[in-house]
Amino acid sequence: MDEKIQKILLVGGNPSDSRYWRDVLAKAAKYQIGGAAFELKLVDYGSIGSKSSADGNYGVVLLDLESPDDAGLGKILIAKKESPGTPIIVFTDVDDQDFASKALQYGAQDYLVKGQFDPKCLIRAMRYAIERQQMIRKLEASRKWERHLVYYDTLTNLPNRSLFYDRLERAIAHARRNGQTVAVLFIDLDEFKRINDALGHSKGDILLQIVSRNLKKCIRESDTIARLGGDEFTVVLENVDQAHDAVRVAKKILERLSGPLSIGGVEVCVTGSIGISLFPSDATDVESLVKYADVAMYYAKGKGKNNYHLFSPSMDIPGHKRLLMAEAMRHAVESDEFVIHYQPQVSLITGTMTGAEALLRWNYPSVGVIPPAEFIPLAEETGIIVRIGKWLLRTVCEQNKAWQKAGLKPIKVAVNLSARQFSSKGLIQNISQTLAATGLEPKFLELEITESCAMQDLEYTVATLQILKEKGVQLAVDDFGTGYSSMGNLKYYPVDVLKIDRAFIKNLPTDRDNAAITTAIIAMAHSLGKRTIAEGVETEAQATFLRSISCDEMQGYHFSRPVSSEAIEKLLQEKTNLTNSEILKYPVINKADWR
Repeated sequence: MDEKIQKILLVGGNPSDSRYWRDVLAKAAKYQIGGAAFELKLVDYGSIGSKSSADGNYGVVLLDLESPDDAGLGKILIAKKESPGTPIIVFTDVDDQDFASKALQYGAQDYLVKGQFDPKCLIRAMRYAIERQQMIRKLEASRKWERHLVYYDTLTNLPNRSLFYDRLERAIAHARRNGQTVAVLFIDLDEFKRINDALGHSKGDILLQIVSRNLKKCIRESDTIARLGGDEFTVVLENVDQAHDAVRVAKKILERLSGPLSIGGVEVCVTGSIGISLFPSDATDVESLVKYADVAMYYAKGKGKNNYHLFSPSMDIPGHKRLLMAEAMRHAVESDEFVIHYQPQVSLITGTMTGAEALLRWNYPSVGVIPPAEFIPLAEETGIIVRIGKWLLRTVCEQNKAWQKAGLKPIKVAVNLSARQFSSKGLIQNISQTLAATGLEPKFLELEITESCAMQDLEYTVATLQILKEKGVQLAVDDFGTGYSSMGNLKYYPVDVLKIDRAFIKNLPTDRDNAAITTAIIAMAHSLGKRTIAEGVETEAQATFLRSISCDEMQGYHFSRPVSSEAIEKLLQEKTNLTNSEILKYPVINKADWR
């Protein structure tokens, strides 16, 4: 068919209508659409979608309706369904603007009244309809390509990292529901950099494309192979029969990779190293499964390359301990492995406990007690801290409310918010829900953020703290003086307390610089209407100096180590004066755990 012939489908009417339209189009020939002549095809309403109306790509559908009514609107829908993507122009014998509006809503691109338009008007309507549809098609194709770029690797056309993680997440969820096993294969081409440098990057890209096609031939349609980047590929094998199915696929991949490849007339031999991890025996989350497969891959590469290896907890790989610890932390909350201790905060005036700081430790079954300094940074790095933080907040609020229900003196209990937790979505909602669920009045909860955390996003910090302040929660800046905030920023923080870092308390009162800094911080805080708590008070000399410069409260081993909730309860019952250090007779944990 000549490319300059524009095919038009006329739906409805009768043979006399066909002659009418042919005459109209003949008169309009001098106003051709894009220089095209016209070929008119006439079908009745019942033939829409049949072979007779689908034997060519039509540029436009002319829908001749006998009357502007609901039946006519239904015919528009039928035409749109049977000729998707083809512009529709509706014609009737009656000038009905209400119907015209409805026709456009139902999918028509234009509405004309027979006898009220000239051939030039018809051609213009068809041209606009066709050009508009072409623009829509280009836009849809562009959007489709953009979506493709988001989820697929442009070089190999394989799923990229984002789509791989999504599919692995779905595979795990399905396997968890159905009691199945999922395998992750991490594939790295051996000596690819050397080959790439020798052949040139363009031929290196061709090699990656060939490898990608070969890898696809080794897996089922239901499985996923992705390119993470460079020469790294990953495979998700769903519903495998434990390890031997994954091993069989790994062997198949190695065999296919090892054959010689011809690239630009050059014969190349490439091999690969493969690591395998399994859900649920090795890990139960996406990140750990991929990391463990990566660890196993390096182990295979270290054993001589062109090999595979199953992940094993016994692998002595740098960072492997951290991976295991991160995996264990994910289950520590459900397993009741975390324990909360409380370190009293003491009034310098009365010597009695005014509050306590909740401190976390982890009883790791296979290792023992792990100091917070070891697991908190890892929890922060992996994001597990948000989950742990929610548990800590809920448990502390429940405990504080339980003390009050027992008739004990109400005290505030401070909970640390990590930077990751403070910036997490849903923080405000979680705190509000926790207070409501436990029945604890907000004034008995104190939330601590570090000075460095507060400085990460000043605008967000101030807004978030203001919302919490309005809810009645007490707010404190922890480790004050060690961060990067200027004294000028302090006036913007709607906080109640400044906790002076132990670095300034150490060697008081003999260290003149620390004495001057501590005195200045307390004076400034009081001038801004904020209380002060000195951390790390370990000697009577330090306590005496802090009293002399009007520090409000103190916290440290001079008064008490972190103790159990039962010990705190006994303190509240006996109304103990902590300046006598009587709390030290109660069971405590190792001092080194809290440094």
